[in-house]
Amino acid sequence: MTTSKLLLGIILLATGIAAQAQDSALATPWWKAPGSLAADDAKWRAEYTQQKDVADAFAASLAQSIKTGKGMGYLDQGGVSPSWYKPPLLVQPFPGSFSSRLYDLAYSAFLQSGQLDEAYRLAYTAVLQVPENILWRQRLIQVGTWLGQREMVLQQWQWMAQREVPGARAAAVRLAAALSRPDIVIQLLSPLARAGQLSDADWKTLIYAYGQLSEPDKAITDINQSLQRTGPNRFLLEQKAYLSYQRGEIAQSLAALQGVEKHFQATPDIAVQEARLFSMQGKYAEAFAAMDRVRSKASLNNVPFWHLLAVLAWELHDHEAAFDAEKKLYLLGAASQYDLQRLIILVGSKNPEAALVVAQRGWKKYQFPYFYFESLTYAGQAHKWKTLEQLLQSIPAHDPQGLRSYATYWLAMGQWANAVENYPAAEWAYTEALRLNPEDEIAKNNLLWMLVDSGNVHTLRALLAGDVLQAPESLRNVTQNALERLGHNTTALFLARQNLPSSQPNSLRLLNEASLWESAGSPGIAWSLRQNVIADSLSSLQKNHGQGVTPHE
Repeated sequence: MTTSKLLLGIILLATGIAAQAQDSALATPWWKAPGSLAADDAKWRAEYTQQKDVADAFAASLAQSIKTGKGMGYLDQGGVSPSWYKPPLLVQPFPGSFSSRLYDLAYSAFLQSGQLDEAYRLAYTAVLQVPENILWRQRLIQVGTWLGQREMVLQQWQWMAQREVPGARAAAVRLAAALSRPDIVIQLLSPLARAGQLSDADWKTLIYAYGQLSEPDKAITDINQSLQRTGPNRFLLEQKAYLSYQRGEIAQSLAALQGVEKHFQATPDIAVQEARLFSMQGKYAEAFAAMDRVRSKASLNNVPFWHLLAVLAWELHDHEAAFDAEKKLYLLGAASQYDLQRLIILVGSKNPEAALVVAQRGWKKYQFPYFYFESLTYAGQAHKWKTLEQLLQSIPAHDPQGLRSYATYWLAMGQWANAVENYPAAEWAYTEALRLNPEDEIAKNNLLWMLVDSGNVHTLRALLAGDVLQAPESLRNVTQNALERLGHNTTALFLARQNLPSSQPNSLRLLNEASLWESAGSPGIAWSLRQNVIADSLSSLQKNHGQGVTPHE
């Protein structure tokens, strides 16, 4: 009994620890854990890279073959022969007529004595004299292979393949492909392809052979005939889509992919191809719809899928879908420079702290000035003054990227200095920003507010020496406050009246105006304005009470 209780206690303790760890993981903000979605990041990334390299190599090889119109073998291209190449043997056939018993004996003797050249000559003579004798063709293949006479060997396999000798066709195709003889590959496989009797592996060999001869249209013809004979075939439809795309036939390629989606289960990979073709036609909504239909089937580590979905969602202003895709890429550690830029824009207005972390990641990874300045901006918005200070001080003295030559740097410096009440540093920073851009109204606005907050009346008076009544609309509010600070209440009142909207002003504006009228020596007007505010407030309270609004509401 004691043992059972102990075991139960251990289980409950373990369960509690696991639940606590899960709660802790859920409580961690997503932007603080990039790479958290990749259970085995190194493994899947290596597999993805290898698949991409293989696909790119095949596409490049096929494109080069189509471009040059030549095969890829040494016989067609010229150049240095491969190490296995042996020049054809010049053979003088044996004189006299063929004798089965004598030739069998001689062949065995030549092999036992190691006279391969003579054995080859004998088999060659026998094939000339009795061409229908399969045994001697097999012997010519055997000794020809030992002597490196691969062209002769290919001829024998091809002859036997045409006569349906078991295994001959497969051997002939393998050797023809190795020797870059696409014409023979096509001759051997095309009839079977049109009859719908070819395996997927042989289809790949046949399609590649057509590519070597720059004849993808004939490959499509074979595929169409096979589809007509056997019905829908996922592999062939995908190959047709690929070949049509290689030929620049976007509509045909798209139709083939839609055939896959119609007759078979749609997959994220097919959706990606469809979306790319739709995008080439400028049909971004259709491209996004194709991907959105299979979004639930896409694995987390399907980087190409999430990259394209993010771009399309952003293009269509579907910010929810764009954020979902960009967040996955970020957590996988697979976000590109542009993914990080879009993610910053998507989260910046709602969560400046998240935007700050993403921007810092972009700056660390890419050293692109955009990410540095976004880091400054969102550090200020999130009130991360220590982080902002570190960012400002992280620029080397020689400033290789010239970041201090931008007004944004000095605006951030001024914001940080003002936040920590280092007003001389803030004044200097805003002055530098205005030196770089004298028309920067943000710098002017921040400088005036800093002077008002710090009580620097002397500098305020110097800056407001001009015609303050003509202040730009963006500076009227801070100018009004500065005038009040200096005791110029009448002028401040004039600006306040300019700031009032044409509609009925709210109570707070009326109370501010009343204070200005009283400071300007007109207590009567101030009293009237305050009475209006009181009357409006009482009316609002009675109206709310009549509608049954409780104090809590």
